[in-house]
Amino acid sequence: MRSRAVMLRGAAALMLGIALSGLSGCTNLQHRWEDALDMIDVGVTFTKTPQIAVYKACSPVFAFGYGKVDGSFLGLGGGQVGLLRHHLEGIGLALWGEQKVAFGEFDLDDLKTLNHQRSGPLGKKSAPYPGPEYMLCCVDHLHLGWVGIVANARWLQMADFALGWFGADICNDDGKERGEWPKKTEAKPGPSKPKLAEPKPTEREPAT
Repeated sequence: MRSRAVMLRGAAALMLGIALSGLSGCTNLQHRWEDALDMIDVGVTFTKTPQIAVYKACSPVFAFGYGKVDGSFLGLGGGQVGLLRHHLEGIGLALWGEQKVAFGEFDLDDLKTLNHQRSGPLGKKSAPYPGPEYMLCCVDHLHLGWVGIVANARWLQMADFALGWFGADICNDDGKERGEWPKKTEAKPGPSKPKLAEPKPTEREPAT
C-alpha cells in the first residue's frame, strides 16, 4: 500500500510538472508572437482631409523630409493588426530630426503615449529618451493627399524576437501592453539628517 501511494504521488507530481511546462511553453510562444508583431509596421494610411508626409529616418543616425498625418491606418502597426488610428509628425534635416509616431490608442496632448524621439548627431543629445518601441528603427512614411503607405523596420525589436527564443527579453516587453515602456527608476531619497534637540528655555528664578 505504501509503495502504491508513493507511485501515485510521483505520478501526480510528474503530471503537474508536465502541465506547468506546457503552460510555460504556451506563454513563451505568445510572447514570441507579440515580439514578431513588433518587428515591422506596414500598411496604408487614410485621411479625411489632404495631408502630406515624405519622411524617412533611421534613428538615431539621420532623418530627411517632412510629414504630418493624422488619420487611419490599415495593416500591421505598433504591434497591432487591423484598422487603427494613426499619427505621424516628422521633420528631418540630415544631422537633426524629430518624430512622433503612434498607432491605436494615444493622446496627442500626452507625449508619454507617443513614440517621441530625435535623430542625428545634433538631435540625440537633447532627445527625449524613447522606449524600446522605436529606439533603433527605420521609419518610412509617404502620404500624398488622402492615401499613403507606411514601411517601418524596427531593428531592436527584431533582435528582441530572435533572442527571445533563448530566454532573453532585451526590450523588457514580454507580457506587457504595447507602448507600455519600462518606467525609469526614481532616485531614492537619501537618509534624513537627525534633527538636533532644541534647547529648553531656562526657567527664571522667582524674585525675592
